[in-house]
Amino acid sequence: MEVLQTDALPALRERLRRELFDIVLPFWDAHGIDHELGGFLHCIDHNGTVLSTGKYHWFQGRGVWLYSFLYNHFGGDARWLEIARRTKEFMLRYFPQPDGWWAQMVSREGAIVEPFAGDLYGMYFAAEGLQEYAWAARDEAALETARALLRQLWAHINRPAFGVRPQGLWMVTLLITTQMRRRWDFPEIAEMNDAALDAIVNRHFNPGIGLNVEELNFDFSLTAEGATLSAVGHSLECLWMAMHEALRRGDADLWQLCARRARRHLDVGWDHVYGGLVTAVNVDHPCHEWPVNRPTGTGLEFRERGEYNYTKSFWSVNEVQIAAMHVWEHTRAEWAARYFDLAQEVTDEKFSLRGRGYPLYLLFSDRRIEFQPQTRRQDNYHLPRCLAFNLLAVDRMLAGQRG
Repeated sequence: MEVLQTDALPALRERLRRELFDIVLPFWDAHGIDHELGGFLHCIDHNGTVLSTGKYHWFQGRGVWLYSFLYNHFGGDARWLEIARRTKEFMLRYFPQPDGWWAQMVSREGAIVEPFAGDLYGMYFAAEGLQEYAWAARDEAALETARALLRQLWAHINRPAFGVRPQGLWMVTLLITTQMRRRWDFPEIAEMNDAALDAIVNRHFNPGIGLNVEELNFDFSLTAEGATLSAVGHSLECLWMAMHEALRRGDADLWQLCARRARRHLDVGWDHVYGGLVTAVNVDHPCHEWPVNRPTGTGLEFRERGEYNYTKSFWSVNEVQIAAMHVWEHTRAEWAARYFDLAQEVTDEKFSLRGRGYPLYLLFSDRRIEFQPQTRRQDNYHLPRCLAFNLLAVDRMLAGQRG
């Protein structure tokens, strides 16, 4: 199946447009956006049934970012900005705790259900959403709150007592600061951006296996247990973010390096038997016992043993398509088109629930990507981000531009 090819770009554009604006966003409008009180619900089954009205911190900042991004890049629909504004106000009113950290879950009305217990990602996503909203609404207070959050988190993760450094925190730091550096010139944001880029490209890369590893000791040395363990989807996500930053800097050598490494992770991590990207690989450890994988908010549980952790996630397939599209836009490399098409094939044939009468997709499954009859989570971020990014890329190509 050839989806990503020059003469098929108009058809691909229509497919991406229809998926984002006619299917995904209407699902969230009908089931996941709290139009009365503001904010996003996430505990939603395949058919749109809301199973819990709790509001998890990840999904609030992600929602603010998505609808602000749509406003900024797709015509300035005032309704999108209003959804972002109401979510921003709900988030800022109810999630910050007196000690400066943010609750991880609140009720629909805003009462704290889960106080802060160490999950920093929700605060990072809040910062990402706030900086995008600040640009959309010209809201200086939102921008300053985003900067304050990033300064607080930066100081926290750079304390020696913080311990093991996960690649994921560099990932969100790079993601947010690249977006901000395109628009504003803040010295502390540039410092964070430089350090996050260096960590992803130079520190977490293990040349012995040719892959990025997920965890390092605080001094950036390899950990005893994680020296050969790569979370392939996270690493690929980091690498397309590094390519975006290399492009912003005009650093062609860095861009090429990250593109080569992205291909390496795809070559190692793509399951050519059943499709999809593996969760992780622990190189040369054929008897590795993986921790039980319980994807947040789903009620699912996966147990794996061996060199590869074959649990499959739809978000990682979305990241494959972002990375592949970005490389193909700038190089027309055959391998990038091939992986984009493989990702589209497994999306349509395995993850899609439309043959079962549901509008969206499985988020997590086993190696064979077998149907999971229930879910307690929908995703307001990875899929719509993938569709929006790639729609913009196709528009640039059709207009003869390069992003």
